[in-house]
Amino acid sequence: IPKRDWSSDVCSSDLQTGREASTGMQIKSWKVLLFLGILVFAVYGNTIPNRFALDDDMVTQHNTVIKKGIKGIPEILKTRYATYPKQNYEYRPLVKITFAIEHSLFKGNPHVSHAINVLLYLLLCSVIYLLLRKLLRSYHPLIPLLATALFIVHPVHTEVVASLKNRDEIMSMLGGLMAMWAMIKFTENKKWWWIPVGLFFFAFGYFSKSSVLVFLALIPLTLYFFTNTKWYTLVMITLTLLIVLYLARVLPRIYLPPTEREILYFENPLYYEKGFWIRIGTALTVVLFYLRLLVFPHPLVYYYGYDMIPVSGPGNVWSILSLLILLAMLFAAIKLIRKKHLLSYSILFFLLSISMYANLIKPPPGIVAERFLMVPSLAFCLALPMIAFMIFRINSRENNISRKQLTRPLILIAVIMIPFMIKTISRNRDWKDFETLYTHDIRYLENSAKANSVLAAYLSDKIYATKDQVKAMRYAEQSVKYYKQAISVYRPYATCWNNLGIIHYRVYRDTPEAIRCWKEAALHDSLYADPMYNIAITHENEQRTDSAILYYRKAISRNPEFTYAYSNLANLHYKTGDLAAAIRVNQELIISDPASDIPYVNIGNYRLLQNDTANAIIWWEKAIEKQPMNRQLNSTLAKYYRHLGNTVKAEYYDKLALKADQYLKKNKQP
Repeated sequence: IPKRDWSSDVCSSDLQTGREASTGMQIKSWKVLLFLGILVFAVYGNTIPNRFALDDDMVTQHNTVIKKGIKGIPEILKTRYATYPKQNYEYRPLVKITFAIEHSLFKGNPHVSHAINVLLYLLLCSVIYLLLRKLLRSYHPLIPLLATALFIVHPVHTEVVASLKNRDEIMSMLGGLMAMWAMIKFTENKKWWWIPVGLFFFAFGYFSKSSVLVFLALIPLTLYFFTNTKWYTLVMITLTLLIVLYLARVLPRIYLPPTEREILYFENPLYYEKGFWIRIGTALTVVLFYLRLLVFPHPLVYYYGYDMIPVSGPGNVWSILSLLILLAMLFAAIKLIRKKHLLSYSILFFLLSISMYANLIKPPPGIVAERFLMVPSLAFCLALPMIAFMIFRINSRENNISRKQLTRPLILIAVIMIPFMIKTISRNRDWKDFETLYTHDIRYLENSAKANSVLAAYLSDKIYATKDQVKAMRYAEQSVKYYKQAISVYRPYATCWNNLGIIHYRVYRDTPEAIRCWKEAALHDSLYADPMYNIAITHENEQRTDSAILYYRKAISRNPEFTYAYSNLANLHYKTGDLAAAIRVNQELIISDPASDIPYVNIGNYRLLQNDTANAIIWWEKAIEKQPMNRQLNSTLAKYYRHLGNTVKAEYYDKLALKADQYLKKNKQP
């Protein structure tokens, strides 16, 4: 067989000149888009009956801002994406706005949200196809079609499509691709207004999620390979994108609270392992892990973290294997780059897009995650059809390719696609809800400290939610099992020790073991106040007053804003007859937590118990000023003023009590 000259597959200027290969097979775009729509719903339609699962509460029923619906949009624009005690990070207003609108229209219905996720994924895949068809117009139309179909069915995308929280990845990639499209249009017709269109979509992607940052490299790469754009135009486009990125990062800081995000060791140990060679070796292992997932996507799990990926230097056998594969890929890419070969583009696209998550430059919050493959997987899906054509020695830009010739690469792609489809459809069912996801995946997560802790915490909640003692004991047994497994993976896991102690105390009534667990938790985290607080409560219940006071003070010293530790300590002082100490501690709490109503309620209670009703009312009214939604206290004040014959104040507090009752029912609080 004569040696083929693969340089004939190269296209460097066809996009700009408008030439298109005559392949003997033309496919109408609307028919393809209809087929892609059917394919998307065929593989992801079974996510629509799913409920909420991992992290969905960040953007759904437990997010107080989103529950305000459309009225909450101004607040969304002024707050961080995630707002928790001591955790305040990211800025993704656009994705939160979509959920706020959904809540107004559909009252937080998870099935509607899942359907919208599927529609957004369909939109993304349609843009991918149209963009690839534009870029690859000199190639056989089956290549962009097969690449898009592979992207649709690839199982690594199940985390993004089946998880509502990960809608941000879809929207971010959509913004990046649309920005790329606009910049290509600018190079085609030189109409300047395509530049602001591209910048708008880039900003759209960024305000959905910062994953769009990879397009700072992918857009110039694509323009180089598929247009005749001059180098200075590439520089200009890149600089404008960087300016928009700078503004998008800096301007929100004017009105947003400062970022506060603690990455714990079991999320990504590379935040703590500072060695250069450790970083290199682990990055190589991570990239190999991603390559393996692209080729063989099993098992898929909802969380990895420590110790699922070995943290080691480049002497690790997996690091060496990864290095050899990456060098081979890079050699092929460089060899073909001057010819602007599609394989060179695919390899460089993958390497650039995966670099953001390889843990080499800056470690991401999780050491690895399937969602991080959203953009890099497109390169893999684009390379496969090209490789299939090359395997069967078919020139992808040949004028006429017979159906018989096309049969063989189509069969090869089908052999890949069918197992992918089966895996995707099956994996979607695992995302049905929290319990299904946690219990299914745990079989593959023996070495994940966080995953075992998550399941243990979920089972622990079920202990106290059921009235069936047999079930409660079974949940407790399973919860203890997974907490211990998490600790065996990562012994300094302080929250696991603390929660394990709670089960021993509340379920098994084993106080010595509970205290041992709490002391172990305190040992591993010097700022963790909960274990000290739990020991204090235990000692208080055992009438060991001095010891309880000591541990309440230890809890406060670890966390000077620990409201309940102050309150319990103050009330304990009052029980022992030390009113002055009780009031003093409450005054400390007023300084520590000025917004809290608890110290005012406490002092009011003390005055009432001393038959000083007038002063009690004064303090309780101060408490209502701090927290108007205290239903019980409003009712008490209304009764008091009604008894005095003060109907104006009685009606005022009755209205507040009613309003508080409605608020609590709306938010499903007791």
